Amino acid sequence: MIICANCDTNNVDGTLYCDNCGAELPESAFSTSLFDSPATVDIELSAKKAPRLVHQRSGEEILLPTKNEVIIGREDPVSGIFPDIDTTPFGGEEDGVSRQHVKISQVGTHYYVEDLNSVNNTFVNHEKVTPKVPVEIADGDEIILGRAKFVMHFN
Repeated sequence: MIICANCDTNNVDGTLYCDNCGAELPESAFSTSLFDSPATVDIELSAKKAPRLVHQRSGEEILLPTKNEVIIGREDPVSGIFPDIDTTPFGGEEDGVSRQHVKISQVGTHYYVEDLNSVNNTFVNHEKVTPKVPVEIADGDEIILGRAKFVMHFN
């Protein structure tokens, strides 16, 4: 088996592209068939990836910082606003993302998104989020900040 360096998916030996994400698998890719012990492979594959947002237009992944609350918005040095995740490089200003648009919180194994009274609203799976009311989010949920679209991934 070949493990995709992009998404850690197991692929059959000889596969050219990852079955999960479509990334090209190099000929010299890491192959699990080199292991004598299946337990070693299971440990490697069970490692979860960090929670992340994928910007739909660019496909870029944005890792969430390892803390219980993460503010997402646009950086504004003049006002002294520096959110944990700055959407400016992804067209946040043009897409109507507020300086402090949403908060993503982790409570145990659950994640919630909360609109911080943004000007252009927040949507989860095309449903408007009421400001200051946390909404639970799951893997694969679409989160729209103004017109900026992201997909949440936990593994």
